Amino acid sequence: MSNELVSEADVERALDWLRDSANEIGEAKARAIKAEHMLKHTKALAMKLHAALPVSAQEREAVASEQYLASLEEVAVAAGAYEKLKALREAAGLKIEAWRTASSNYRSMKI
Repeated sequence: MSNELVSEADVERALDWLRDSANEIGEAKARAIKAEHMLKHTKALAMKLHAALPVSAQEREAVASEQYLASLEEVAVAAGAYEKLKALREAAGLKIEAWRTASSNYRSMKI
């Protein structure tokens, strides 16, 4: 069948990517979750450094710290990597779905 929208080779590559990327997506999700929790941990440690201050001042100092900023950057990077992989996974799935639709339309035209 000649499908101008999506070739069978494209579908095969998309299926391979879906299969092969499962571990990478799982690891990216794990990194994102860990980074979120490390942000809380970093904040708590930074607040502990200012234990003599009221809690609101401890929080202000913690959020203003370089350690918190670095931890926040790690959360952003991890979340971005995970979302990119999710988007690529969705794109591969949509490519396969477009091929299915075109194939179905082609078969119905032959009848």
